[in-house]
Amino acid sequence: MRKYFAEFFGTLMLVAIGTGVAAFGGTSYGTWPIAAAFGLTVVAGAYAFGSYSGAHFNPAVSLGAAINGRITWTEFAGYVGAQVVGAFVGTGIVAAIESMYGLTKAQVAQVGFGQTNFSSPMNIWSATFIEFVLTFLFVLVILVLTRKGNEAQANVAPLAIGLTLVVLILLGITFTGASLNPARSLAPAVALALAGTTTALSNIAAYIIGPLAGAAVAAVVAKFAFGTEEEA
Repeated sequence: MRKYFAEFFGTLMLVAIGTGVAAFGGTSYGTWPIAAAFGLTVVAGAYAFGSYSGAHFNPAVSLGAAINGRITWTEFAGYVGAQVVGAFVGTGIVAAIESMYGLTKAQVAQVGFGQTNFSSPMNIWSATFIEFVLTFLFVLVILVLTRKGNEAQANVAPLAIGLTLVVLILLGITFTGASLNPARSLAPAVALALAGTTTALSNIAAYIIGPLAGAAVAAVVAKFAFGTEEEA
């Protein structure tokens, strides 16, 4: 049960801090603070909760782990459930902070909850492809870094994974918001829809299909091209 609590609290932290920085700071200070907020939260969460659950905090990462047999499919369902609930609680924290400022519903809809979205000339297909590529690279790095027989690098893996997330967000944030995480995108999109703006939710397919497909391909590549599941 502790592994599910670890995924819940890790995802809660990721969404509350990452999307909180995006919502309250926006890009007024550039994209670095947003990327750093997500990446450094992953580092902190991995060091704190990694020994319990592997520190996925992301349904796409859990899918890659399940495909390669690192967790069972029953565990996968529990991981995703914990991650989604954690993401919604994290978004709830962002919403609560906004309410403390006395924002009206219209103002909340304008500020948003750090949701991911895209606009012209991007469309659903190009956005899905970008999320696919970004998540493929992210999950591939995770699976290779945490492969069997690579225990010597276990202490530095969280830092390497967090920095990878930072650079991938910097690469894709202009185009899709660089989610790489279905739970991270779903919760803010639903919250924004409840506030009266459904644009992000109407485009949510790109942020579910793209990352999950990218993770699935990354799992296959990691297993067969790099032998990540073979005993050293």
